[in-house]
Amino acid sequence: MRDVSCKLLSTTYEKNEKGVLMPVATTEREIPIIDEEDIYANEYYQASQQGYKPTLRLIISTLNYNNEDELIYMNTKYTIIRPQKRNEDELILVCERKIKNV
Repeated sequence: MRDVSCKLLSTTYEKNEKGVLMPVATTEREIPIIDEEDIYANEYYQASQQGYKPTLRLIISTLNYNNEDELIYMNTKYTIIRPQKRNEDELILVCERKIKNV
């Protein structure tokens, strides 16, 4: 069995001369994965009504999550739709695949 982990991405923002927040730096922090789950059908349909397409559910330790918005898993970038508390020690991250703007 291989060791599977992901990288949580944190972005730092600063205001420019017009007062608009602009991304300045992105840091990656590698964390271990506890498990990966399938997306439930009812969760998929509820999310699609709000414009999301969940494609990944990762279970991580609660201590490793600091409200990041994105992650890289298996060389694919994902946006974190929402964190969901599983129990006191574990957190489920519901994610959708990040698609580049064309």
